[in-house]
Amino acid sequence: MLIQHISGMELEKEKPNTSEDFFNRSEVTYELGGKTQTFHLLYVRYFEEKLQEELTHHDFWKNYLDFYKITDIAALTALLKDPAYLKRKRSYINNYEEFRKLFIQPNEELLSSHLNTLKQITK
Repeated sequence: MLIQHISGMELEKEKPNTSEDFFNRSEVTYELGGKTQTFHLLYVRYFEEKLQEELTHHDFWKNYLDFYKITDIAALTALLKDPAYLKRKRSYINNYEEFRKLFIQPNEELLSSHLNTLKQITK
């Protein structure tokens, strides 16, 4: 898998009666088997705020959270954690524990390789 781009954003209200401002969207564009695909991960913004505190106490995440926001890397982390996401174009997580599991005990070698490569490209 060749990671081409990662990004994340906080959604904003398009209409006054919608709830987009409670959600974040993370996306990763990657090439796999000669096909370029984009995966979008939508989740409740509060999950990121809650997880940020916990991840700053993990040695692995300390280095990366200085450079990346959780929003930027959530979709990549999901793809690398669970291959089932490779079969989807988008996914929605509405459970904190499900979101948290994406970041706990990641494949550190693989994730480091991708994040370090992306860091070199964006510098």
